[in-house]
Amino acid sequence: MAEPARQARRRGFSLVELLVALVFTMVLMAGMANVYKASLSAFYTSGETISSSRRNRMSVDLLVEDLNQAGMFLTDLSVPPAVSEAMPTFLILPNMAVSGAGSDDPATADELYFYLDQPLPFEGTVSSASTQKAAATLVAEGNPLTTADTTYTINCGSTTYASEVAAGQVLVFKDAWEAVNITSATASGSSVTVVTGPSADAGITGSGPAAPASRARHLELSRVVLIQPAQMVRYRIQMLTLDPGSSAGIPCLVRDQGNYSITAFTAALPQQIIAENVAGFAVYLSADGGNHWAGLDSSGAKAIYTGYDLGWDTGIRTELDSQLASSGRPGVKTTRIGPSWFRSMPLLVRVDITTRTATRRSEYAANPDAVAHRLQTQSLVLVPRHAGLALN
Repeated sequence: MAEPARQARRRGFSLVELLVALVFTMVLMAGMANVYKASLSAFYTSGETISSSRRNRMSVDLLVEDLNQAGMFLTDLSVPPAVSEAMPTFLILPNMAVSGAGSDDPATADELYFYLDQPLPFEGTVSSASTQKAAATLVAEGNPLTTADTTYTINCGSTTYASEVAAGQVLVFKDAWEAVNITSATASGSSVTVVTGPSADAGITGSGPAAPASRARHLELSRVVLIQPAQMVRYRIQMLTLDPGSSAGIPCLVRDQGNYSITAFTAALPQQIIAENVAGFAVYLSADGGNHWAGLDSSGAKAIYTGYDLGWDTGIRTELDSQLASSGRPGVKTTRIGPSWFRSMPLLVRVDITTRTATRRSEYAANPDAVAHRLQTQSLVLVPRHAGLALN
């Protein structure tokens, strides 16, 4: 009679055994959950850090290309452009307020401005030049100037390039390196027909193409370069509403470009977003090989002055003059030699770009109970190609 009882006890685990197994399982699952959470956190934070570094790298690369064009004068290499002290060829406005910034966004950032003559990203080919007469020929024959003498058809290679040619640009013939002003442009397919003439302000400023007719006849199939003259570029941080789920906006480093004005900057071309989630943008100058930086105080912290009068004129520019007084090249001991001073002295330009992660996390905060962005700063230091490249 005892055998059936023993078989009944062997049918399964007891309640105590099940509870003990359940406790061990829960402890194991809790440990695995912590490991999974840590792995997931590491995955997200490393991805955000890499993304922030990539934004830094891309913005620095674009700035290198742009700064190497700062102060590039292409339409007349012997005469500086007609610029004013109010908008010189190179200008930094430090600590300018970032409009619309929230409590977690940068309240202030520097604004960088510089002048350039910008070549279009292609070359054209003269496909009709048989009817044009040179200015000397017209004078010798005593013939009046006709529209045919100043009209050229340029093959640009694509419809997109042809559509970029516009009145106000400068046409440079490479066979004689002669520049003429474009007064009208009509695109047709990959070609554009342009009418040339004198620059609108040549008689006022003394610079730019002054004659409507070419000095000499140009060869068919000769190459031409097209230039958008007198451009001003601005870099700054701006709040942009790029996230549909957020109305506060994202701080972005943006590039604006427009025709140069002696009084104020006005953007004319579509805005370019250089980088998103930018927490800081600062620009410093040095005329003594980086021993001192105009824009930093004696302790190495960013100076607190702002705007044109206090920030640029009596701030950064005065500090540069102090450096030049002891370290400037012979004959160039001050920036106050005209608005094109940038071309007279080699300068080191330092740009600090600080980007942040898109998400705030507790892993980035000093206080475990708080959340914060992770910040990364990358510095660019270079001598722009045209800084110190004297015009004469």
